[in-house]
Amino acid sequence: MGKGKKRQKEKELLEQRQTKFQIYESVATIIATIVTMLLAIITAVLSWID
Repeated sequence: MGKGKKRQKEKELLEQRQTKFQIYESVATIIATIVTMLLAIITAVLSWID
């Protein structure tokens, strides 16, 4: 019985870690998208000025 509980606990910890990494990945994607949009806007404005 002890091994089953230990494996279950390890599985839960791995799932929590995976969820945490998915959140970090989502935040990184959002930040990358915002930076890309800002660069596109800056490029458009600079092209319009010239």
